[in-house]
Amino acid sequence: MMPEEFSIARPVFDRKRRGGFTLSDIPKAAWIATALVVVVMSGLYSLSRPFDAKSRLDTLEQQAKIIKSAVRSDGDLMAFGVGSVCTGALDDAFKSRVSSALMNAGLKVDVLDVTPRGRTGEGHPLMAYGVSLKGTGSYEQAVGALEVLAHEKPKLFLDSLIMRNQTASVDLSVEGRLYCRWTKPD
Repeated sequence: MMPEEFSIARPVFDRKRRGGFTLSDIPKAAWIATALVVVVMSGLYSLSRPFDAKSRLDTLEQQAKIIKSAVRSDGDLMAFGVGSVCTGALDDAFKSRVSSALMNAGLKVDVLDVTPRGRTGEGHPLMAYGVSLKGTGSYEQAVGALEVLAHEKPKLFLDSLIMRNQTASVDLSVEGRLYCRWTKPD
């Protein structure tokens, strides 16, 4: 006769749990709290995504394509938007116009230099000008000055922009470039 532990009549796998944890042991309040957390997180996620994100992304991708084509075409006037490039050499009238517009925005202009840097390349019709601006004012005045620069013609292409917070004011430092059609000197 076989010992009892090897008997065929006894099932090999005992399906009764002899302790441990089951899902039915979790209280209903915990299930409700978990469901509430999932619903709140889903709501916050949907609120964090703008409703027009797809159109914004498409616009940014289109602008990136335009910028890439402008980078590839060194000095090509067709790569720049209308009004981005001036039609002649920059003179003191441009500098005084920009300076007065910045002062009207409330910024105290310490330095505004516009210096020629040379042609963008042989056979290309653009002349580059370096622009250096340093000024002081409140945060709102500095932001207003940046808005003035953003709407100025020809466009200022920024290389660096630094705003340093002082106790009662902000120091604004802008470095960038302007482009004008290159004309042969007489």
